[in-house]
Amino acid sequence: MKIAIVGAGSGYMPGVIRGLLHRASDLAGAEIACYDVDAAHLEVMTRLAARMFAARSAAFTVTAHAELKPALDGADYIFTTFRPGGLTARHLDESIPLRHGVVGQETAGPGGFLMALRSVPVLLEVAALAGDAWIVNYTNPTNIVTDAVARYTGARVIGLCDQHVGDTEMWAELLGLPFERLEADWIGLNHATWAERVRLDGVELDLPALLEDLQIPGGGATPWRDPTRMAELAKVLGFLPNSYAKYYFFHDEVVAELRAKGTTRAEDILAMLPAYYDQVTAESVKDDPDPSRERGGGEHGEFAVDTICALAGDERRRMIVNVRNNGAISSLEDDAIVEVPALVGRAGPVPLTMGALPRPVRGLTQAIHEYERLAADAAVTGDRRTALQALLAHPFVRSKHTAQKILDEGLAAHRDHLPQFR
Repeated sequence: MKIAIVGAGSGYMPGVIRGLLHRASDLAGAEIACYDVDAAHLEVMTRLAARMFAARSAAFTVTAHAELKPALDGADYIFTTFRPGGLTARHLDESIPLRHGVVGQETAGPGGFLMALRSVPVLLEVAALAGDAWIVNYTNPTNIVTDAVARYTGARVIGLCDQHVGDTEMWAELLGLPFERLEADWIGLNHATWAERVRLDGVELDLPALLEDLQIPGGGATPWRDPTRMAELAKVLGFLPNSYAKYYFFHDEVVAELRAKGTTRAEDILAMLPAYYDQVTAESVKDDPDPSRERGGGEHGEFAVDTICALAGDERRRMIVNVRNNGAISSLEDDAIVEVPALVGRAGPVPLTMGALPRPVRGLTQAIHEYERLAADAAVTGDRRTALQALLAHPFVRSKHTAQKILDEGLAAHRDHLPQFR
């Protein structure tokens, strides 16, 4: 088996290595073909992988590639996890909308739109070289990227995001339930999912009753979660919201907080990355490396590797993934890319029938889907009119003039990564 990793110099790579070690016996003998545009980071991460595998007697062969095609040639699985333009581009994604009174976020709204414009052309290049390989995509915004690949190419693709794991963990803590025994049916779109059905040890819980007794915790948001607002929102809705719901239901307050903070999340990460890579580099020359878990730990990689194993081993494993709807959610068209529970096996992900979206968020989710469809079309074609239509369709954007300004500034700022718009 050959597993190609596009973006292997990423700070998330130590987590991917740990994910591979987690399933080393199932993938024994595999070639791990690593590709990245950053030669220095690629060298560090491939050396780290080889030493971590050797220390644990994992039967993997690690190869490094400076060109994309040799990395993908003969691959059975292509794991994509990259950010075109790096964190400098992410800073622009976060700061440009914010200047115009709109949430600046790396995957949702105009910030995610600008990232999609950069990500999709690279994924189309990967798809053109993929052959029969499965593209297991972590590159954001995963719904838009997966949609573009699914509708515009013949490649086999499955979209991933492990946020539902963290959200379920947050809700387990808020509800006083054991996370390891809790299962939630998150349905909707990536970063716009909702859970009406929750089970403990396989037994469905009375969620409205649990939420009625829920105490709203104090404290503020972290870069990843906002339990106070989520608890407040859940008590009104009667079901569990995804933590990205804060950007929709508390938009103006979040804008004020982001402006008051003074730095973007990208700037915060950029400030810590030199020390992070120094630590990883130092570990990469040791006989038994233990690199930092600050960027992704092991969970990020384990989810991706478990998906590959489910496909390769025909496990028909129940996983929450981004896949063509095919009737799973009756409120969305069949060819929409949705995030739902699916059985993942050799034939690919088979979405489970989930019924209709919850009525209080049905219109919102449908609006986000229409934006995502237009955004994918704009990212593929480079058509400015379609791009403006996409921004106008997003719930964050309330003015044509605001949409036009964000689009013009974003296209100018990212022009080196947007060949389709030249």
